[in-house]
Amino acid sequence: MKPYLLYILFILTIGSMVGLVVNVFSEDQEEIPLAAAIETGLEELPKTFGVLSETFDEPIADSDIARIKKLVSDPELDEANVHALGTIDVIFEGQPTTLTLETEVDREDGTYLYLYLFGEPDIVEALDERIMAYYEELGI
Repeated sequence: MKPYLLYILFILTIGSMVGLVVNVFSEDQEEIPLAAAIETGLEELPKTFGVLSETFDEPIADSDIARIKKLVSDPELDEANVHALGTIDVIFEGQPTTLTLETEVDREDGTYLYLYLFGEPDIVEALDERIMAYYEELGI
């Protein structure tokens, strides 16, 4: 009986050590935020934000669109790197919230952007649904 109890104690000790190691190392990992993504040309940027605005209670401010267009028009932006564009304030289902925007720029045949919109999960999911519907309208 004594060897059986020692065996159980050994298993519990090993299990506790594994649990402790997993707990310690899992705390260092950051959560990856959800993002919706849309591809657009520089000239279509206002139209693209018009489509995205359909998700919100109020349209995205023209001043925000102009600021973002000015930032992405900068020829100094490196291609194939993600660039922060800042934040925009929107109202979603009656609640004010903030979206964080980032972009990748491609200048091969004109200026094309890959916009990434980060925010609360329900907002990102709603944006993603609207983007998918927009792509379906375009036949993409």
